[in-house]
Amino acid sequence: MSISFSGVGSGLPISDWIDALVEVEQAKIDTLTEKQKALQEKSSTLNTLNSTYSAVKSATTVFTDALHGSAADIFTKVSVTTSDSSIVTASVTQSSTPAVIKLKVSQLATATERRSYGSDKLPADIFTDTSKKLSELGDVKTGSFKINGAVINVNPEMTVDSLVYTINNSTTAGVKAHVEDGQLVLVSTKEGTDPIVVEEVNSNFVNLAGLHDDNYQTLGQNAKFSINGVEKEASSNKLTSDQTGILGLSLELLSVTEGEDPVTINITRDADAESVLEALQTFVTNFNKAITDTDKETDVTGKLYAENSLVSIRNRMRTMITSQVSSTGIYKSLADIGISSGKPGLDVSADTTQLVIDEDKFYEAFTANPAAVKALLIGDSTAAEGSAARTGIMQQVQENLETALDYQNGYFTARKTSLNSEMTNLSDKITKKEDALEVYRERLTKQFNYMDQMIAQLNSQFSTMQQQLASIGVDMGSS
Repeated sequence: MSISFSGVGSGLPISDWIDALVEVEQAKIDTLTEKQKALQEKSSTLNTLNSTYSAVKSATTVFTDALHGSAADIFTKVSVTTSDSSIVTASVTQSSTPAVIKLKVSQLATATERRSYGSDKLPADIFTDTSKKLSELGDVKTGSFKINGAVINVNPEMTVDSLVYTINNSTTAGVKAHVEDGQLVLVSTKEGTDPIVVEEVNSNFVNLAGLHDDNYQTLGQNAKFSINGVEKEASSNKLTSDQTGILGLSLELLSVTEGEDPVTINITRDADAESVLEALQTFVTNFNKAITDTDKETDVTGKLYAENSLVSIRNRMRTMITSQVSSTGIYKSLADIGISSGKPGLDVSADTTQLVIDEDKFYEAFTANPAAVKALLIGDSTAAEGSAARTGIMQQVQENLETALDYQNGYFTARKTSLNSEMTNLSDKITKKEDALEVYRERLTKQFNYMDQMIAQLNSQFSTMQQQLASIGVDMGSS
């Protein structure tokens, strides 16, 4: 518990003295707090730059993923065409390989349909006027029935329109309902030969409406087709690559082929300048941000001033981007495909650390030799026998950043660990000094209070002595 005081006995500014003495010690704590704040800002800035450099690395993987298979190859795009889009439409994934496919369709898949009795067995307008109540079928019991296992509740007061709505909003019935030609019609939501199973639970609606009668059910049929002469069958007109048997190729059958001539489907793989340029623009944007932010934060006024390891990472990345690579292709540097620090003749004050893309020069280079552009960016695996495969610029940048960004031993992880340790130590010191300062304040308070009491006591004794001397005729004021 702290001790209060007033200096009443002495009249001295004791409170001011204590505050002044405590303030001297508080200044030492404030210095540590400011240092802790600076470390926190440094750590936060480092985290932000970690994300910035990670974005650069991610931008390089868009290119280098092409080394791991065609499905990730942005340097080429896969497209597909059909000779008759009224028979079939086609789509492909990036994993598809060039091919010419002959397709014949002999039968389209259809959906199973189940109908109720018609007006010959039911009241003439029950399934014509949808505002009619189910009670008009007869003595309909309140209860439920199932469609493909999905429970549908009914009661005599339910209208036909409400019943259709209830069936169509079931997520598990697997059918869509409507009324047609005086009948309630259930149509399977998927094509193929599977029946629509309707059964009573504790109502009699199914029997009254005739939905139990298999004579009123028409089973769907499977699609039948041939690909390159191989006969196939599927329960849907939408064929996956597993059903076509061709990697990455999906088809939707729209009509049967007439005559003997098949539909020709062409899968082609072409150079894709647009995708490469888009990926380069993303890389350049992230690269420029990493350079700009690093230069700002490692400047003498920045929060990461004197972080020499970070500057080295920045400089190595910058050097890789502007250097030439050993390549069998005709392009040896990014400048050859239109990526540079700007056009010659720029003002000397221009920022030459920033990359810009000359799109016209890029398109010209890519059109002339897309393979050479690819080799420049991700290397050339076609080196002569006995020679090491050549790495591209994006590989070099990626490998450089992988070391810095390693989540266990990389620069950013190690530096953040070090800063966290410093902040923890400072926090402990601040806590101890704050505790000690409170003890110091209490000690000063007790000492000054004691001094104040002593002064008050002396004043009282002096006053008593004055009064006693005055009583015997001694005047203290004239001595």
